[in-house]
Amino acid sequence: MRFFFFFGIVFSLLTSSCVQYHYSPNFVQTPYLQKKGDAMVSASVTGSPTALGGDFHASWSPIKNGVVMVNYYQTKSSFQDPNVFGGTTYLEKTRGYLAEAGVGGYFPFSFGTGAIYAGGGVGRTRNDYGIERIADINLNRFFIQPTFTFKNDWFRLGMGMRIVMIGFPKGNIDYRIEPVDIEVIQRLERNSPFIFPELGGNIGIHIRPVTISASLVLLPTQRAADYGFDASNIGVGLSLDLHELSGGKKKKDKE
Repeated sequence: MRFFFFFGIVFSLLTSSCVQYHYSPNFVQTPYLQKKGDAMVSASVTGSPTALGGDFHASWSPIKNGVVMVNYYQTKSSFQDPNVFGGTTYLEKTRGYLAEAGVGGYFPFSFGTGAIYAGGGVGRTRNDYGIERIADINLNRFFIQPTFTFKNDWFRLGMGMRIVMIGFPKGNIDYRIEPVDIEVIQRLERNSPFIFPELGGNIGIHIRPVTISASLVLLPTQRAADYGFDASNIGVGLSLDLHELSGGKKKKDKE
């Protein structure tokens, strides 16, 4: 019974889609690195009934127990909301991106790694409320992210909690948009920065040197509804362990 209750909550979060959003979370990345020289890149397709996006990641361990990473996320959506009163119906659209970099430290075990990362970046969301009534919202984000990964020859599992601080320093608003939408944007800029957790994970099948995986991130906060934040993101993707390519494999075999 508890399982079905939890599944119902997750399903409602995933299927509730606010077209005009001011922030959408990227995936909580959990790199599978265990020694100096390890590196990986990944790309995922994200989506919902009204949105489509891409999530890209690269990480590298230049020193023992140290990692640098870069993340890039972009998304777009469109939705035509039927007017039940017979008035004008507009095609509403959203486009957004987030680019960031971070550093961290990892601690390898025989079955995986524990790690903690910190970083920050910038982004923008462009909401078109129809007939070129546009609101451009800039944002900056800083994060601290502990993670845990499990791996074996064929299976991958990653989990993490990202604590974020998001600010909305400025934006350009067309005051022809609805007063209720303007009021939300004004509160967004007035009350930021916001601090809250994001929960994420991924699970995949590893076929050396590629991993096919599914990822999920949840934003369990009331601000998702109050300020027009996306409450979740889900997608599938591929990652490539660069250190497992032919050169890296030969080196490992030789050792």
